[in-house]
Amino acid sequence: MARTHTTVITLDSIVSHLITHPEAFKKARDEIDNQVGDSLRLINDADLNKLPYLHGTISETLRLGPVTILTLYESSKDCTVGGYHIPRGTQLWINAWAVHNDP
Repeated sequence: MARTHTTVITLDSIVSHLITHPEAFKKARDEIDNQVGDSLRLINDADLNKLPYLHGTISETLRLGPVTILTLYESSKDCTVGGYHIPRGTQLWINAWAVHNDP
């Protein structure tokens, strides 16, 4: 269920961004038509190498609104980050949205 939900959210975000940016939608659509053709076949992984604008659009959508905002990690060894001691085995929540939007 979670995989389906996150896929729907991602696709919804991509469509939403393209609808609100018609020039980007046209550029992505033209790229697909030129590289894949206007047939009704689905785009596959091999096509992505020929679709840099579409690939960039998808990547930027994921950067602007990551599906999983908080990701849990565990430190594999003692370390110091930003002057703070992090003991081995400490659980760390990483805020993907903040990382992707911090200039």
